[in-house]
Amino acid sequence: MIRVVHLSVVHPANEPRIYERECRTLAEGGYDVTYLVPGAVPGRDEHGVRLMPLPRRPRSRRWLSVREIVSALRDVRPHVVHIHDPELLTLFPILRAWVPRLVYDMHDYVPEQVLAKDYIPSQARPFIAQTSRVAQRALAALGQGAVGAFPDMLTALGARPRLRVTAPNYPRVSRFEAAEPVAELAADPRLRLVYIGSLSTTRGCTLMIDVMARLGRDDAVLILGGSFASPELEADVRARLSSGLDDRVHLLGRVPPPELPRYLAAAEVVWMPSLPSVQYSRPNVETKIYEGMAVGLATLASDLAGREEFLQREACGIAVPPTVDGHVAGVQRLLADRAEVARMGARGFEAVRKRYSWESAEGRLLGFYEELCRGLPAG
Repeated sequence: MIRVVHLSVVHPANEPRIYERECRTLAEGGYDVTYLVPGAVPGRDEHGVRLMPLPRRPRSRRWLSVREIVSALRDVRPHVVHIHDPELLTLFPILRAWVPRLVYDMHDYVPEQVLAKDYIPSQARPFIAQTSRVAQRALAALGQGAVGAFPDMLTALGARPRLRVTAPNYPRVSRFEAAEPVAELAADPRLRLVYIGSLSTTRGCTLMIDVMARLGRDDAVLILGGSFASPELEADVRARLSSGLDDRVHLLGRVPPPELPRYLAAAEVVWMPSLPSVQYSRPNVETKIYEGMAVGLATLASDLAGREEFLQREACGIAVPPTVDGHVAGVQRLLADRAEVARMGARGFEAVRKRYSWESAEGRLLGFYEELCRGLPAG
């Protein structure tokens, strides 16, 4: 069998794109797959994916994991190393001497993402973003393949590597089928909005709280889950909720991926209020929109590039200006016709199953790997 190692020092062991979609698909396709990642419980799961742990380290000390990474890879002797973090590109000059195939997986638009990082001093961000742009292109060219979550991402790499594929962040529909909604949340008669993901200003966390403060107590309720981008933002949100909004915002904390379908299924509308930024200027449809559609939710989103066209085409939600006024008006439009909210959810549900499921896209990854591994001796 061809041995494949998926490697990350940033993502969790249950990260859906890496573990649930790519690793499982390859294991079920006949590859010997290992996921090397901090916090993994060692062993092989029921899908045939082998999990190997790396030490958990804070962002500033992740570089110390290089020794453990190299040691683990020498034990596994992989034919393919498939990395999921831009910083791991610095391993390519070392690994290319003894790993036959190297793959870089682009989850995000990296330079644009750097410009949005709150923990990087604002004056340094343009320089670091430009450095990351040049380094990403040069180091990825040392590999034999590249995978992108969205087609435009791959253009940042230039002509090399030649072999590349788009593996979209569509949900694995089987994960969402027959999801039992959290009963106490689903029983609320108000319009139930849900956002579960990274809680940051850029992703609209503060905007959502502002909108909920403008709505009437009997209008809508927000199911809000995820980890805060900063302690300061968390403190501000918790203070605002305790001052009179806690009856219309359910703050869940981090939601484990296996529990996500139940919380989504308790709502009627998935809310994606991202704010304009360099990071969100590229055409995109957030994975969270597809996941909401997978349980039959309508969508309320900011009218950023790619979102408005998608929602209009599928008639499964509305896009509004990325302001408090815009999103208040959007919620009010949904409140005015709850029956249409249900119909939008039903159309989204069908669209995911026909066009936007991982099951409909996983063949692209398998085809990519077939070409990538051509000529490799197994064993």
